Amino acid sequence: MKTKFDNAGVSRVEHIILELAASERRIETDYLRAQPVQWIDEHFDLTQRQQEQLQSIDPVFLQCIATAVADSWDQGRLISFYKEEPSARQSEDRSPKDIIFSRQSTQSLTLGQAPEQALEQTAIWIWYR
Repeated sequence: MKTKFDNAGVSRVEHIILELAASERRIETDYLRAQPVQWIDEHFDLTQRQQEQLQSIDPVFLQCIATAVADSWDQGRLISFYKEEPSARQSEDRSPKDIIFSRQSTQSLTLGQAPEQALEQTAIWIWYR
C-alpha cells in the first residue's frame, strides 16, 4: 500500500523496511539502489507534480541519496528525514524546493585498541522557498 510522501509516510515505509528479515531487506535495498525512481513510485502516493519533480532530479544526485539510504537500512539504521510542510503563502506544486542531502561517517579510536566501526548517518531535508 502506498503512503503519502511526507515525514510520517517516510517513517512508516522505513519502519516496514527495517522490520524485514535481512535477506528480504536486502532485496528492497538492492532495488532502491538499482531503480530509485521506480522504488519511490511503488512506495509513495505521489502527486503529478511530485512525480515530475522526481523525474527532474539530477540522476547522479538521486543515486547518491538512494545508495546512502539503502546502505543505512542494510545496517539496520534509521535515516534522518524532514520534509517541510508548505506555508499558507507557499504551494507544494508552485514553490521552489531545496533538497539537502548529507552522508556523514564518524569513527573513534581508543589508544591501544582497534578502531571502532564507523557510524554513518544519512540525512535528507526538503525545504520550500
